[in-house]
Amino acid sequence: MAEAAYDGTPVEKQRMRSTQVWNNRAGWDSLYNEAYDFVLPNRRPGGLGKVKRPTQLIFDMTGPNSAMHCAGEIQRQMFPASTPFITETGPLVAQQLKASEKIAFDKKLQGIASFVYPFMKTGDYDDAMHEACTDLTLGTGVVLPLKGPSINEPVRFVCIPQDEVAIGQDAWGRVNYCSWKRQNLGREAVIEAWPKGQFTDDFRKAAADKPYDEITVFQDFYRLPDGRWRFCVYLERDGGFIAQETYATQPVAVMRFYRWPGEAYGRGPVLFALPTIKTVNKAQELTLKAAAIQLLGIWGFRAGGTFNPDTVRLGPGEFWPMQSTGGLLGPDVQRLDTATARFDVAKMVIGDGQRQIREALLDTRLFDDGGTPPSASEVALIQAQNAKVHIGAYGRLNTEGTGVIVPRVMEILNEWKILPQLMTFNQLLVSMYINSPMAAALKADELQAAVNYYRLVAETVGPERVNEYISVDRYLDRTRNGLLVPIDIVTTPEEQKAAVDANAQREAAAIAAQAAIKAAPQLVDAATQPEAQAA
Repeated sequence: MAEAAYDGTPVEKQRMRSTQVWNNRAGWDSLYNEAYDFVLPNRRPGGLGKVKRPTQLIFDMTGPNSAMHCAGEIQRQMFPASTPFITETGPLVAQQLKASEKIAFDKKLQGIASFVYPFMKTGDYDDAMHEACTDLTLGTGVVLPLKGPSINEPVRFVCIPQDEVAIGQDAWGRVNYCSWKRQNLGREAVIEAWPKGQFTDDFRKAAADKPYDEITVFQDFYRLPDGRWRFCVYLERDGGFIAQETYATQPVAVMRFYRWPGEAYGRGPVLFALPTIKTVNKAQELTLKAAAIQLLGIWGFRAGGTFNPDTVRLGPGEFWPMQSTGGLLGPDVQRLDTATARFDVAKMVIGDGQRQIREALLDTRLFDDGGTPPSASEVALIQAQNAKVHIGAYGRLNTEGTGVIVPRVMEILNEWKILPQLMTFNQLLVSMYINSPMAAALKADELQAAVNYYRLVAETVGPERVNEYISVDRYLDRTRNGLLVPIDIVTTPEEQKAAVDANAQREAAAIAAQAAIKAAPQLVDAATQPEAQAA
């Protein structure tokens, strides 16, 4: 992109900032493109959509197949299609509340979450998250929640391709700038996207004359000094801002699976498995070539004018015209390759490489390789190891994904007057996380420690004295939280009182029944004693 000259106007300053951010991204393009060539070759390239032969480098399907499984695994673990997010009292507030007060507060918070969640289950969210997870396998996934066209469709979700996004950071390495460059929009589409936008007369005239000529449009999101976010859209060179908006929450979620300190862009599992993927591809290519040689052979002929390989047909039942097939100099045509290819060695190299690729891409599916299938405990151990190894990545996805998307959705619903008030999430006063298998795995250690302590106390002082050392209410609430059980399953104070009364009545009835059974022989003796005396 050409260097933009700063003339003092805000739009030119924005163009300068965008140019710098896109120049910083240039070094990542070759890294990502190589990964796409070997793993996701059919993905549409960015920019103008250049035509290419997408499968010319693929000789082994382990990388592409496991990459798609990796995307589905990330979505299942972090953004499940049918599991809502959970909001609960933050640790600072929880320290000041009693167990019953915390449960009541958690129910109110979860009531708001349960109200918001249905608006994210229209299909757009799941589709956008799966597309973003596909990009996450390589590096960076970007999701943009949008205000819908009407109250019947209040919220929409868009996955921005990572090759169309440039990211900027502040002095502390936090994302504070995101530029979305579209190079395949026509002038008419730009006007339809922002019907109330500010367009020059020349642009409107060009849109009427050549509505489908593609132009470059920038949509930038950047954080203001007061913590709010600003959105602006403008053309690459001409005119001023087409539209501008200010948001209280971050409008775009920039998610990275792995991130090196100081880097704005992410590194996904595919980048780490790429050397092995290329090795397995080359091994498969050489194996196919060796197999072709074994099938067809390498032939030599004597250039004596009796045999022309350019005119003969190679195939079964074909006759080649020649004057001689032997003599002092040997046959005119003979097969030269005598060595046998070592396909067993190639199979060993390829098999080991495929195992490493599947392991790196979180592909824990059970494959029938002829050996003993893994047990259920082994599969559970693999899942637990996955959670422990990638705890930083999944924690980052929860913060950069759900922690950004949900507040933005709530702000959009507030603009539609559907949600009466906004909620602030800072992980200290109000915590939020996805009720997902990975969240359960991350909480397993905390839950196991509490369970082990309860058992230790019960074995040491006896089950009847556990309440002297452990608050049963807080223990049950902590256990419920560790098991990711919804808060609405907990009884209300009225339900708890009614259950206590019912249990007391049932216990009293049981005691009375037992007393009646014990007193029955005495009653029988008392009833029969006068008769015995009379006799």
